[in-house]
Amino acid sequence: MRDAALLAAISSLGPFAANTYVPAFKAIAADLGVSMVAVQQSLSLYLACFAVSALFVGALSDAVGRKPVILGSTLIFAAASFGAMFSSSIEALYFWRMLQGTCAAVGPVISQAVIRDRWEGADAAKLIGLTAILFALAPALAPVAGGWITVLAGWPAVFAFLALFNLLVALLVLRCLRESLPAARRQSFRPRTLLSSYGVAVRHKAFMAGAVGHGFAFLGTILYSAGAADFVLHIMGMDVNSFGFLMVPLVAATMAGAAVGPRIMPRIGRWRLIFGGITVLILAGVGGILFEWKGLVAYPAVILFPMIYNFAVSAIRPVMNVMNLDWFPRNRGLAASIQQFCMTSAFCLASSVFVPLVMGEAWKYSAVMLGAALMTGLLWLVVRRASLRMCGE
Repeated sequence: MRDAALLAAISSLGPFAANTYVPAFKAIAADLGVSMVAVQQSLSLYLACFAVSALFVGALSDAVGRKPVILGSTLIFAAASFGAMFSSSIEALYFWRMLQGTCAAVGPVISQAVIRDRWEGADAAKLIGLTAILFALAPALAPVAGGWITVLAGWPAVFAFLALFNLLVALLVLRCLRESLPAARRQSFRPRTLLSSYGVAVRHKAFMAGAVGHGFAFLGTILYSAGAADFVLHIMGMDVNSFGFLMVPLVAATMAGAAVGPRIMPRIGRWRLIFGGITVLILAGVGGILFEWKGLVAYPAVILFPMIYNFAVSAIRPVMNVMNLDWFPRNRGLAASIQQFCMTSAFCLASSVFVPLVMGEAWKYSAVMLGAALMTGLLWLVVRRASLRMCGE
C-alpha cells in the first residue's frame, strides 16, 4: 500500500506542475515585461516537451530500470524549478519550463509500468485507476494551490514549492521504492530496436485507437483546467482566490466516478461500462450546449454538465488504461509512453488551440466536451471490432 501511494504521488508531479502557476500569469507578465499570451506559451512549451518525452521515457525505463529514471527525473525537475524561480526574462522561463516538461512525463508513464510489473487483474486496474485519478486531479487542484501561494508569497514561491515537492519525492523514491523490473527482463534501448518496437505499436490498430480515444476522453475534462483562468474570472465572474469553486466540484465528481467504476465493472462487464460511460459523456456535452445556449450560466448550474462528464470519464478511464497496456505485456513501458503521449497531447491541444477558441462562452466549452466524447466513442468502436477479430471475444 505504501508503494501504491508513492506511485500515485509520482504520477501526479508532472500534471500538477503544469497548472500550478496559472493564477500567477498576470504577475509573471508584469514582472518580466511581457504579455499574458507570451506567458501562456510557457505552458504550451512545457506540455509539448511533456508529450515528446513521454514517447521515450518508458522505453528508457525498459532498458535501465524504473527506479533510476524516476529518481533522476525528479532531481532534474527540482533543479529546473529553482531555475524558473529566479528567471529574469521570458526566454529563461521558457528554457526552465521546457526542461521541467521533459522530466514531467516520467511520473505518469513509469508509474503505470511499475504497477503492471507488480500487480495483475483487478488490483492493477484499481491502482492504475488511482494514478489516473491523480493525473486528472493534479492539474485541477494545482490552480487552487498556486493561487494561494501567489497571493501569499508571490509567483517565484510557486516554483520553490515545486522544487521542494520534487526533492521530497526523490528522497522517498530513494528510500522506499523497490525496483520492479529485474535485469533479466530489460529490453534494449538501441535506436533501431526502439524504432522497430514503436513501429509495431503504431501499426497495432486496436492499441492506437484505444490510446487516442483515451486521450480524447481526457481532453473533455482537462479543458476546464487548461481554461480555468478564463472560466473562473470571465464566465463565473469570480477572482483569483476562487479557483476552488470550479475545481473542487470537478474533483469531487472525478473521485466519485473513480469509486463507482471498479464496483460496477464486475457486474456489467468492461465493454458495457465503457460504452455506457461514453453515452453519458455525449449526453453531458449535449446537455451543456442546450442549457448554456439558453443562458443557464450562473454558478453552480454552469458546472453541472462538466461534473457529469468528469464522473463518467473517471469511471471508464482506468479500464481503458489497463486494456491498452495489456496489448504489449513485454513492452508496457513503451505502451505507457505512447498512451501518455496521447493524453499529454490532448492537454496541449486543449491549452493551445481549444481554450483560445472557447474563451468567454460556457456553451463552447460544452461543444468541445461533446466533440471529445464523440471521438472517444468512434475510436473505441474500432477497438471493440479489432478486439473481436484479434482475441476471438
